[in-house]
Amino acid sequence: MNVRSTITITISVIFVTLMVTGILLYALPWNYFVGATHVWASICFMIGTIWHFKNNFKVYLSHIKQKVGKKTFTGCGIGALVLAAGLMLGVPPFASIMDLSEELRKVGQPVTFEYTLVDLSGEDKHPKLNLFLKAGSSYESEPQPIFWKITYTSVPQVAVWMETLDGEYIDTLYVTGKISNSGFGETEEGITRRPEALPYWSHRRGIQEEDGYYAPVQNNSDLDGVTGATPQSDSLISMSSPRMGEYRLMVEVNRSYDFNEYYSKDRFPNDPIYSGDGSSGQPSLIYGVTIDSNVSDKYLLKLMGHGHHSGADGELYADLSEITTAKDILSYIVAEVE
Repeated sequence: MNVRSTITITISVIFVTLMVTGILLYALPWNYFVGATHVWASICFMIGTIWHFKNNFKVYLSHIKQKVGKKTFTGCGIGALVLAAGLMLGVPPFASIMDLSEELRKVGQPVTFEYTLVDLSGEDKHPKLNLFLKAGSSYESEPQPIFWKITYTSVPQVAVWMETLDGEYIDTLYVTGKISNSGFGETEEGITRRPEALPYWSHRRGIQEEDGYYAPVQNNSDLDGVTGATPQSDSLISMSSPRMGEYRLMVEVNRSYDFNEYYSKDRFPNDPIYSGDGSSGQPSLIYGVTIDSNVSDKYLLKLMGHGHHSGADGELYADLSEITTAKDILSYIVAEVE
């Protein structure tokens, strides 16, 4: 009787400890002391349970052999399977319970965020120009099928360059890697060319390749040192910017598979670029702002227009009435002159 009483009281204390620490872990951010206490209470609970079974095994078997015991045992097994299935499928109320836990843990916590740093300034003695690109709700495409259940997503291609106040191209400050060397894969005909990706920048750059497109191919010496990886989310691009007075800072952004009602897959059936591989979508967007490089300040870039839907020219189209989700690729762009 003394052993049974000891086990009962011990398990009860451990159970209360598990209950309290479990509630704290569910509703509050992770705490080492609470977490460690919960783990040790769990270990003690397992030991106590084994001890309890050892001393009451015959009684336990007699309960299982009874009709109510069999029903209870079966019901617990079915309940465990339903719970496991609900959690794996992420359906309510199973997933809702965990979502509520996440929300409770966030209450009162400081807002933090992560971003990708692309540093192209090197050891240059020129002051830095920092460009922060805030990813929007349409930054990443919907999953695109490759084979069976294998998919991939697309993120934007970006070019950053300088122009005089009269609109004369000066130099490229940053361009994503796929754009700089046509790194969009290969077919039997050769490398995949994407002149519709960033047509405004490529035409302003003014270098026409042998195939007639202005989109760069591999081994472009003028883009050495300004090519970087494509950020997968928010990004801070740090570049060298000489003191040269006022100039226009320009940014062009485009993402594949960004179709809408107007720029649908079958909008331009006779256009071999737009309709060729079915990945064009809405045209590129162009942002700009006038910067005084002699003054340390921050500047918010404004949306100016869009490029040609298949890269046929380098015009800036100011009519944005047919542009929808492409405006949400980036929430905002801020430049800072140090």
